[in-house]
Amino acid sequence: MDESITFLHSSDWQLGMMRRFLGPDGQARWGQARLDAVARIGEVAERTGAAFVVVTGDVFEHNQVERQTILRACEALKRIPVPVVLLPGNHDALEPGSLWTSGQWQAHAPEHVTVLTETTPFRILPGVEIVGAPWRSRRPLSDPAAPGHADLTPAPGTIRILLAHGQLTSLSGGMSDVPTIDQTALEAAVADGRLQYVGLGDRHSTTKVTERIWFSGTQEVTSPEEDAPGNVLKVTIGQGTPDIEVEPVRVGAWHMVDHRVELFDEESIKALEDWFAELPDKERTYVRLAGDGSLPLPLLSRLDAMIDAQGEVFASVERWAKFWTVRPAPDAADLESLQLSGPARAAMEELRQALAGGDEGAGAALSLMHRLARDAG
Repeated sequence: MDESITFLHSSDWQLGMMRRFLGPDGQARWGQARLDAVARIGEVAERTGAAFVVVTGDVFEHNQVERQTILRACEALKRIPVPVVLLPGNHDALEPGSLWTSGQWQAHAPEHVTVLTETTPFRILPGVEIVGAPWRSRRPLSDPAAPGHADLTPAPGTIRILLAHGQLTSLSGGMSDVPTIDQTALEAAVADGRLQYVGLGDRHSTTKVTERIWFSGTQEVTSPEEDAPGNVLKVTIGQGTPDIEVEPVRVGAWHMVDHRVELFDEESIKALEDWFAELPDKERTYVRLAGDGSLPLPLLSRLDAMIDAQGEVFASVERWAKFWTVRPAPDAADLESLQLSGPARAAMEELRQALAGGDEGAGAALSLMHRLARDAG
């Protein structure tokens, strides 16, 4: 084969995933967005002339996803107009009870979709082979990519693509609790001609390891920590030439944002309000706020009301508990303005004394009391 071939590389669709920080409405829209991004991969395939699509693991969130999730996934796959090759990953491993052997998948999977269940090279086109390293359990005992390439020999005249799933030893920082992929072994397989491209999954951010070894990243963002999610990789490669072109193409529509603020006065509150106002795609954006500072009770009440209101506009706005240390700074005038009497005033005085003794929980309770009394008035 002398001509180049173009294909798309994606991974970590994790269809059926739930996010605790999204309410029912946000979760439904986000779940649909993950399917919509799969359909957009089909549009990219058509637009770029891609010959096929590969998905390197974790197509589904787990093996017990609802029947509806499987059926909707099959409908999304039908909208990809070229052959699709799926690799089981750690979330949807080929273990007993795997969804890949379920009646729902077997009955509804499109004919142009192939699930790699073996490591034998799969001829997808003349002169093009795909070899996969499917996960057979959630906890492999050794390098999860090795079964796909360890026994290969060079195949002159053939473009061979390895699909694997897992963290690279070089990128895991020693934090992985399962065996990692040996990057040196992958590079050796590329260098001696056994492989012409290695498509990896598990890392949710698009990551270039070498010219021919890539993580595609997830098709739609799953966490604020991801720095380059929401892409599919367009890969163009030729036989008998060192040239390869890998281009990330955006298919995701959602955003997850971390934002850190220091709140001490009305100006800082207004700056946060302006920041919220300027963000685009609010209905498809999750914001996680980290904050420090102290505010008088009226401003703290204004902050609480503003965050609650923005939570109705955005997909979700959440105070990041680990990094949220905005403290109330009530003064006597604020509290006296409430004009409380009887048990309510007694409770206020008790909370003031607790706050003076260093109880920050008392400050939060005073802030809530201030807000409720103000709103009731």
